[in-house]
Amino acid sequence: NYDVVGSGETLNTEKSNVFDYKENINAGYVNYNRQWKGVMIQAGVRVENTNSQGLSSGIKNNAKWEQPVDRNYTDVFPSAAITFNKNPMSQFGISYSKRIDRPGYQDLNPFEFRLDAYTFQKGNVDLKPQYTNSVGISHTYKYRLNTSLNYSHVNNMFAQWIDTVEKSKAFVSKMNLATQDIIS
Repeated sequence: NYDVVGSGETLNTEKSNVFDYKENINAGYVNYNRQWKGVMIQAGVRVENTNSQGLSSGIKNNAKWEQPVDRNYTDVFPSAAITFNKNPMSQFGISYSKRIDRPGYQDLNPFEFRLDAYTFQKGNVDLKPQYTNSVGISHTYKYRLNTSLNYSHVNNMFAQWIDTVEKSKAFVSKMNLATQDIIS
């Protein structure tokens, strides 16, 4: 953040920081497909290992500060689907999958960014990824009419949170607040 006076710019160290963040995601995937008379089966699994290191640093009240953001975790993501297509004019299917949504890098940076005179945004170093388990059934009639019913359950759902602990200012950040159920 720079203060501009006339044609000159001066770095404002109280309103600036550096967030060095490196993330490495290693993954492996195995998939199996098999078709029998009128039935197609697909099953797979993906294994991911995530390693990340972050360091937020800056100057506040004329003192240098640093806060690390380190994460290491391994997850398994299975998926499966069965399609019943004995009658090509009327096909049924059922599926399951698990997926991950990682927080944005800025959502992890603990530095306080001023949005206006009373509101600040800051990241949450404890923010975890959210995981979604989904199940669905589908039907295709005469290759033209597709209908489906899906259910998803989200764990560790992250959502925006406004913290008003300090009476003179509010902090906007993301937190893992709850679970979420979605039917479509």
